[in-house]
Amino acid sequence: MTKPDPSPARLPDPGTTHDVVIIGGGLVGASLAIALEGSGLDVVLLEASAGDMPEVFDERNLSFAEATVNALSGLGVMQHLQGPPAPIRRIHVSRSGDFGRVRLDAADYGREAFGQVVVARDFGHALEARLATLDGVRRMRPARFLGLEEDAGDARVLRVAGEGGERRLRTRLLVGADGAASAVRDVLGIGTRVDDYGQVLFVARLRTDRAPDGTAYERLGDSGPAALLPRGDRQYGLVLAVPAGEAARVAEMDEGAFLQLAQRRFGWRAGRFLSCGPRSA
Repeated sequence: MTKPDPSPARLPDPGTTHDVVIIGGGLVGASLAIALEGSGLDVVLLEASAGDMPEVFDERNLSFAEATVNALSGLGVMQHLQGPPAPIRRIHVSRSGDFGRVRLDAADYGREAFGQVVVARDFGHALEARLATLDGVRRMRPARFLGLEEDAGDARVLRVAGEGGERRLRTRLLVGADGAASAVRDVLGIGTRVDDYGQVLFVARLRTDRAPDGTAYERLGDSGPAALLPRGDRQYGLVLAVPAGEAARVAEMDEGAFLQLAQRRFGWRAGRFLSCGPRSA
C-alpha cells in the first residue's frame, strides 16, 4: 500500500473559532477525528509527530472486541489494514498450581469470534491511511500543546507550538487525547488515580511449533498474569508480567533465557516456544 502524504493539511485560521480541537493523534485522537468526519463540525487535530508513526503504534497487540471491530469497520479504518487481523474464537484461562480452568468458545454463543487481534503498528498505518482521505479535518503536525489562556466568551484559547512558532487557536470544545502523561489534563487540573501493582509487562512477538488456532490464552500466577494472543502472521503476541524488582534482569536476558521463562509460566498449551521478536516493557 502506498504510504499517505505526511504533509500537513490546511493550517487552521487563527481568527476562526473551531468547534473541536483534538490534542493527540494516537489511537483515541485519530479515531475521534475520523468519527467526526461528516458531522459538519470544524475539527482540528494536533499531532506531536511530523509524519512518522507515533511511538504508541509499535509491535504491541491490540485486542478489539466485536463491537469495536464493527465500529472501526463502519468508520472505514479496518479496511486499510496491511495485514489480516486474527480472530479470537476461543478463550482459555488457567491458574498456575490449580486444576481448574475456564474455556469459552464463540460458537457456543452463536458468534464467529469474540473479537480480533491487530498489531498496533498495522493499526497505526490504517488510521493514517483513513485520515489522509478526510476533507473535514485540519491537521497540525508537528504541534505541541503549551497551555490555555483566559476564556474568550464561548471559546477556549489554546497556545500551540508548531513549525512556524507559537500560535493561538480558539475552540468551543477541547479534547485531551495526549496519553497517560497528558499535558491537557495537567493544565485543567484533572486528577488521576494510580494503582501500582508492582509489576512490569513485557510484550513480544512469539513463534511456537503450533500455528495459532484462534485461541487466546491467559495464565494467572504468583508473579502476575501472562497472555498469548493469536496474530494474523501465524505467531502469537506475548504479554508477560514480572515483579518490578525482576524487570531489569528479565530485560537483560538473551532470547533463549526469556523463552525458557515464558515457557515455564505458560506450560505447553500453545506448544513449544521457538523464537521471539524484540521485547519492550
